[in-house]
Amino acid sequence: MQAESQSRGRSGPLRFSAFVPARNVSDYFSEAAGRSEALQLFRANGIHKVYLDCLRGGHFPGEAVLTVARDFFRENGLKVSAGLTPTSGTGKACSHHPWWLCYTNQTTQDELSAIVRRTARIFDEIIVDDFLCTHCQCAECRSKRGESDWGKYRRDLLAQVARDCIILPAKEENPNAKVTIKYPQWYDRFHVFGYDVRRHPDQFDEVWVGTEIRDPRVEYVHQYQAFANYRWLASLSGGKIGGGWFDFINCYPEIYLEQAVQSILAGARELIRFHYDPSLYSPENPNTRALLEAIPDLEKLAEVLDEHAPQGIAFYKPPDADCEDEAYLLDYLGMLGLPMIPCHVFPHNAQAVCLPVQAAADPDVVEHALTLAENGAAIMLTPGFLEKLAHDSRVLQLAGYASPPVTAADRWAFRFSVQQTPAESEAHVRFCADLHPLTAETLATGICPDGNIPVLTRNNYRNGKALVFNAKTFRYPKGSGRVTTGEPVSLANMPQSLVDTIRSEMLSNFPVDIQAPSRVGVYWYSDLLVLTNFDDRTAAATVALPCAGDAEDAVTGRMLGKWIDGRLSFEIPAREFAVIRK
Repeated sequence: MQAESQSRGRSGPLRFSAFVPARNVSDYFSEAAGRSEALQLFRANGIHKVYLDCLRGGHFPGEAVLTVARDFFRENGLKVSAGLTPTSGTGKACSHHPWWLCYTNQTTQDELSAIVRRTARIFDEIIVDDFLCTHCQCAECRSKRGESDWGKYRRDLLAQVARDCIILPAKEENPNAKVTIKYPQWYDRFHVFGYDVRRHPDQFDEVWVGTEIRDPRVEYVHQYQAFANYRWLASLSGGKIGGGWFDFINCYPEIYLEQAVQSILAGARELIRFHYDPSLYSPENPNTRALLEAIPDLEKLAEVLDEHAPQGIAFYKPPDADCEDEAYLLDYLGMLGLPMIPCHVFPHNAQAVCLPVQAAADPDVVEHALTLAENGAAIMLTPGFLEKLAHDSRVLQLAGYASPPVTAADRWAFRFSVQQTPAESEAHVRFCADLHPLTAETLATGICPDGNIPVLTRNNYRNGKALVFNAKTFRYPKGSGRVTTGEPVSLANMPQSLVDTIRSEMLSNFPVDIQAPSRVGVYWYSDLLVLTNFDDRTAAATVALPCAGDAEDAVTGRMLGKWIDGRLSFEIPAREFAVIRK
């Protein structure tokens, strides 16, 4: 039974679930009329399961309300589980965040344990929402921290709290209880605030993933982050990975739908919609209406991708390694149309790999990279990686760089030279590093008023090659409590010829060539190629594969065109996707 439970969110047909916050459980499910209205809306939305939140903002709906609601929805054919959201209102508040808790405090731990016990007496499954994290720096935390840095102290603390205050109490009260941790989407900041991605997946029965993304113009979070977060946590969690979870916050219909698409592309088959109130689930709600209209295509997408694991360029991100000034770089590489596959251990068999600054935390990474080059791989190095390992002459030889390989810069360019051909971007691109290639060939240059700046270099090394992409993003100030993208990043403004060059170089070991503008995501599976258009304009794309005849979209049935000499040119409508069978 446990093995079946652990795979339910990532296998089988597409399913949708609803998460109801604790206050809304009380407000809408205390009376029969509210429960009946919810049932009608759940059926209209194709909801198969309901999660009833048992703690949020210090509010516990009460055993009577929870039991009546549980039984009502079960009797009407829905599955029902519990949610648990430890936020301010329980125990002692965090000193440096309005919603989080001080988990060092014993009262916090005791109150959390008590609520878990009450919940486990009612439900066999509990999913712990975001907020198993902290930024508290109160006197009590400072005293307990000792000589540890804040990140390590918090990870140790939250691993203990997860064990002693959530998992053990739940299983003591209910031996059948399954406890799931749900991670938020901010994968580059987990280690700072106590999410222990090494220990938590072992402690909990399942790991679910926040695939919630936002309007990039409001929160600067790009759509690819949903895919990236899920795949990295899948790397860490193995068979315990479950489904995805997205929400209505800072959304409009296109973004809301893209949350679902990215979740499915990443491997999720159960999608939890946060949160419920009648206005959100009304078919007249613009986001809900868009999702309901798209469900037939989403179900087909999940079907054709079933048992297909995404493949592509490995992005090596060891747990607990800091992103420094390459925060969320993975998102932007995905927005440039690179099929990125994040991993937490070194990908020894990869045909292409990106080594960001986090990879430098691995003491064996240089030896591993040289072996990959010997085996013919394409290796992308970032400025941060070069800076961290500039003392190692082997890294400089691999990249073909001088010493120092990188110096700080702050320049903007909209004119470029790409393989000696002029190109322009639609908006400026900011570069925060100056690269110093020695023997490496410069493939692309940014033309700046105060001097040109290398953007992409290539150095053939042994049987492989090393590329350096000038791709710093931003750095969080020391002690910052920010979790998502902290400022706009301009890398997605790169001109198409530069984007095509990066993609071609990194996919040179793959039997495909793709030409498409920035903001077109590329996803590679064993016999399927998916392109998603994140832009508000139609995108023209050309794909080269050993195919012939007519090309039909494998999901929508839309005729894409004809393969001519192994090449297919077609258009992807704004904010839509195309699925090509190889």
